[in-house]
Amino acid sequence: MNYRIHVSDKALANVESVVLWFPNQSASAVGQRWFDALWNTLDTLEARPERCSLADESNEIGIEVRELLFGRKRGQYRILFRVVGKTVHILRIWHSARDRFTVEDL
Repeated sequence: MNYRIHVSDKALANVESVVLWFPNQSASAVGQRWFDALWNTLDTLEARPERCSLADESNEIGIEVRELLFGRKRGQYRILFRVVGKTVHILRIWHSARDRFTVEDL
């Protein structure tokens, strides 16, 4: 079963802030590779988004939010999403060092 991917405005803003950070570090080429790898990772959710575990915060906020980890070590991000019907809603893309999310963050 194929799912449709919908990226929220908040998630797009998260991506934009990361992409804009790279040129400030004189690493524009790295930023482009990060961006391309992120979209390739998002595309994997079209096939089986349920393979991803529930985010720890799901129980606290009472909403089923799944997460897919992207990147490694200090550069790891949490792709936070919900599956509704045949649509995967990407809610946020947060650096893993950030605080836990709340329902207001989504």
